[in-house]
Amino acid sequence: MLIRHKIIVWFISLSGLLLCLFSVYIYLASANSRRASFMDRIRKKAQDTKEIYNLHDKIAERIITSIPEQSEYVFDENNKLIFAINDLHDVDFNAAFFNKVRKNQEYEFNYQQELKEGYKEGYAFVFNQGDKKCIIVITAYNKNGFIELRNLISILVVGNLFFLVVIGLSAYILSANAFRPMKDLVRQSESVQGHELDFRLSYTNPNDEIGIVASSFNKVLDKIQALAESQRSFISYASHELRTPLAAVHGILETSLTYDKDEAALRESLSAARKEIQKATGLVNGLLQLAKIESVNTTLEKSQLNVVDVLLDAISFFKLKIPDQEFLFDIPVMLSNEVYLEVNGNAHLLRTALINLIDNASKYSRQQKIEIKLETDQHGQIKIKIIDRGIGMASEDWHPLTEPFSRGKNATGFEGFGLGLSLTQRILTLHEGALYLTRNEYGGVTAEVTLPPSSGLSAE
Repeated sequence: MLIRHKIIVWFISLSGLLLCLFSVYIYLASANSRRASFMDRIRKKAQDTKEIYNLHDKIAERIITSIPEQSEYVFDENNKLIFAINDLHDVDFNAAFFNKVRKNQEYEFNYQQELKEGYKEGYAFVFNQGDKKCIIVITAYNKNGFIELRNLISILVVGNLFFLVVIGLSAYILSANAFRPMKDLVRQSESVQGHELDFRLSYTNPNDEIGIVASSFNKVLDKIQALAESQRSFISYASHELRTPLAAVHGILETSLTYDKDEAALRESLSAARKEIQKATGLVNGLLQLAKIESVNTTLEKSQLNVVDVLLDAISFFKLKIPDQEFLFDIPVMLSNEVYLEVNGNAHLLRTALINLIDNASKYSRQQKIEIKLETDQHGQIKIKIIDRGIGMASEDWHPLTEPFSRGKNATGFEGFGLGLSLTQRILTLHEGALYLTRNEYGGVTAEVTLPPSSGLSAE
């Protein structure tokens, strides 16, 4: 069932319940009012009977018996009937009845008879006749009152049905108007084609619930479009970069098969082919690492890490690749002797990020000495600065370098695919850190890594 139809059903049901309760209230209030009004008439008649019960002429009888099926009785102190007007013999005056009257001094009662509507009602009270306590009883039938109650029930039933129909139509019209913007959004969504990544929902009121939902949906579409464009760009770049070394390998092997006649030439061709295959392997590994980082979510395994240990581990790992690379590791005495610098992170990923930065510093400075500084700021943020004396970068190259396959204009003569900084940036984002690249005083680049401490600086 549609929400619009559910709202209509709920609205009609709730309105019907409230109308029924109100109708019951009106009926009960009218019934009580009828009874109270009729009992007042009977009491008055009973008082009149008290005054003129000893008058037995026809005039008194006509005056008193003005209510349908009205009967009057007077009983002496022995409960013996001494006077009656229009005795219909439809009520049993027994001992229990007289005991209630004499005990309470007055008594209101009703009893069923073969009547078309309702029941008969009566009133009895004790009065003093000299030194005797007599009882006057009057009974009557409130025919008009019961007819009015019956008519009231009919009016309430018909009125409730009428108003329920009106309420149902009103609920249908109101819900149709209220959900018209939602139907418009559905129509827009159904009309969109799969390739239309720039599709967005249009809406009129940004402040109502439908506008808020549409706005949130558009934000999701923005993210999907950005992801799709990023994947499209990534695939395009990756296929282009992989095509180059593979084409080179193919060309080398083809040339070798045609022209290499001796072992020395064959070895030279195989060495060149191996070099191109190594490039392709490095590119594939970089792509796999980047894809793995992209897929990492909030379940990333983290632990308490000492930043100095992670740095030393990265340097040691890099020295296995280039043993001749020199480092100048600058740690303030206060940090090295008095406190631990700890972060909450993944050791393997952080080491990968630092190795990428060290590799860039070594490669673009042609293996000149690399300076590494470890600092903290007034907020406790941990800063790792990797300073090289390399070729530097043009100002227009700063921002795109963290995008996959982006390289500086002056990096043409150096091997690489433009994946290292992109991978590093994503790793630091997972650790709530940041990467800043600036030109330094040596003309090279300073790569500054900031990481939040796990629990501030803790003393040894």
